[in-house]
Amino acid sequence: MSALTAFTHQAWQDHADDPRGVADRLPQALPLVADDNGLLGLIGLAHHVLGEHLGAWQEGLDYCEQLRALPAFDAAQTSGASLRRVQAALKLGGALADERADLSSSDQVRVTVMAAANLAGRDAARSASLLQQACDDALAAALPASDPVPRSIAASANGIAATLEEKPARSEAETALMLAAAEVARRFWEIAGTWLEVERADYRLAMSCTQAGQLERARGHARQCLTIVQAHDNVALEVFFGFEALAVVERAAGNAAAFADAVSAAREAFSRLGEGDVGWCQASLDKLAVGAPLPP
Repeated sequence: MSALTAFTHQAWQDHADDPRGVADRLPQALPLVADDNGLLGLIGLAHHVLGEHLGAWQEGLDYCEQLRALPAFDAAQTSGASLRRVQAALKLGGALADERADLSSSDQVRVTVMAAANLAGRDAARSASLLQQACDDALAAALPASDPVPRSIAASANGIAATLEEKPARSEAETALMLAAAEVARRFWEIAGTWLEVERADYRLAMSCTQAGQLERARGHARQCLTIVQAHDNVALEVFFGFEALAVVERAAGNAAAFADAVSAAREAFSRLGEGDVGWCQASLDKLAVGAPLPP
């Protein structure tokens, strides 16, 4: 493992709990960059931490300039286009400038949805507006199926919904954005993904709807998640998360028997997981074991 790979791996592990600490360490990685792949990895990390987590718009732009000054940087390479998008997204998110008109139709949409993701936790109204604009522009542009825009929108929207689900005290605007983002993720995964991404988008909708108190709708998405999995060989990992979602819904609804049945099914699927999946699924299983179903 190269020194840069080790740095970025550790940074991704640390960033959720200590985004400022990771941001402060970012300059240490600059001398480690030797090629375009190294630049791409560092650009993505810096944008995520300085944009989405910290909203440190100018700090992010300053770091972009440091990346641009590296000997390994070549504007004609993939990292050049990536850096242009990141700079435009940081400027748009921070209301510093709107440089989208200078970009291709595809990059304009990608920058818009990147800015929406960066703003989700701090300005729900602007985030929702930009997310809707990205969707409208993507559909109007009639981009080819090979274009990265649908996948970019789907992934960013899923991230917005997941982030807001974890927020302990959401405003009405944030709850509305959470639901809209989960819906957008499913819509665009149908364009860009396989059954797996669509099924996981139903999982996301089940969880977001539960957080919003829309339990009947949440139950429908959890069951749809399981229906899709059953049509594709009942992959143990996907079965596990489908029943986890259903258990979360039934616990929120106070349905003790249905909750117990869903937990039992999740445990059965857990017992069939491959060794590589057991560790990171254990936390989800443990959460189901904590507490009885909530009263309706």
